[in-house]
Amino acid sequence: MTLIRFHNHPAMNNTYGQFFSNPSRNCNSCNPPANIYEQDNAFFIELAVPGYMKEDFNINLEQQVLNISAAEKNKEPENEKYLRREFGAGEISKRFVLPKTVDTDNIKADYQNGILKIHIPVKKEVKLSREIAIS
Repeated sequence: MTLIRFHNHPAMNNTYGQFFSNPSRNCNSCNPPANIYEQDNAFFIELAVPGYMKEDFNINLEQQVLNISAAEKNKEPENEKYLRREFGAGEISKRFVLPKTVDTDNIKADYQNGILKIHIPVKKEVKLSREIAIS
């Protein structure tokens, strides 16, 4: 015997679900959108993270992995009752594996207008091969 799930009105169920579900967006581990581009001898990473202060961010590098995290320190008052909430600043976390050609000692970060911009310079090319004269 095969059992089949029966939906009385699947279209209406979906409509109600979309309208009433997710009244409070849980953003405990959000993954912000990122732009990565190369310009001159550097890489740039831009993260769209509005609602944070620059003191909220923690950026560190461990074995060529750039870790970016943030947690908003200013929480909303507890007496507010949201009927629907689609944005808010919670905790974020993002990781990038960097190539070995980057100059890890000179990475810089800047935060303005909700955009975290990280400047990652590339090392000058090291010549690994050369011609050796025989004497």
